[in-house]
Amino acid sequence: MKELSDERILELIKADNHLAFTVLVDRYWEKLYKHLFYRIKKEEESKDSVQEIFISLWNNRYKLSCDAAGSLSSYLFKSARYCAIDYFSKPETTIPYEQVLDLALEIPAGQPADANVLLNELENIISREISSLPDQLQQPYKMSREEHLSIKEIAFHLSISEQTVKNNITMVLNKLRLKIRQYHSDTTICLILVLAALAH
Repeated sequence: MKELSDERILELIKADNHLAFTVLVDRYWEKLYKHLFYRIKKEEESKDSVQEIFISLWNNRYKLSCDAAGSLSSYLFKSARYCAIDYFSKPETTIPYEQVLDLALEIPAGQPADANVLLNELENIISREISSLPDQLQQPYKMSREEHLSIKEIAFHLSISEQTVKNNITMVLNKLRLKIRQYHSDTTICLILVLAALAH
């Protein structure tokens, strides 16, 4: 069953097949946990969020469908983004400026623009900066942020070392952080824009 596509597994889950659900959890748990822990920086909160994502998936299984590629990845990682938004929206949560910048980098390049002018500018800055980078930097960054591949998977696909992948992604993140800092130095305003972008 582990070799089945997400599409087939979802069909089985809709038929109340618990084994298929277990296979899906095993397939995505670690990736979702790493995705959330990178942003939240809290182990238990990240685990709880992943658990909530899969509980929600089971409860809403009859309404779900895979994306155009026949995958549930888009649904799961969108759910993870909402979990991060929910966590950082809590009044008692203090968000360091560096974390705000990291959240801003979650806005996918080429995403449809929001009506808010400031948000449009932020999205455009990120998109332009990524587009201006050489392919060897763009590729690993997009595979990490948009396709949610691990460092090991990216290294395999690009036939380069894992350390090279890490170095290239770090270089891109540093460039983007610098651009976002130049865009707006006010943490509160930046956070509002970031949360708005992540919600769409």
